[in-house]
Amino acid sequence: MEPIRCCVACKSRKNKKEFFRIVADNNKNAIIDRKQNINSRGLYICKDIKCITTLQKIILKNRMKLKIDVENDSMLEVLKELGEEIWEN
Repeated sequence: MEPIRCCVACKSRKNKKEFFRIVADNNKNAIIDRKQNINSRGLYICKDIKCITTLQKIILKNRMKLKIDVENDSMLEVLKELGEEIWEN
């Protein structure tokens, strides 16, 4: 049985393989944990442009306290990369 996780943007619950996982490195930079095996607290976001856009707006308005210690600019850069990846597929 696969672990269930929750999207930080839409709060939907799914199998963790259906999400992107984002973690912070030692310099507070957001990175995409593509293999979902980095031993660190992370957050999950749907592989959906709507959720990525929602999270970008929330971060820009400083309305969300993330459970990982990461710089907002770094997080926005990762979300932009994920959005571009979705549009390419």
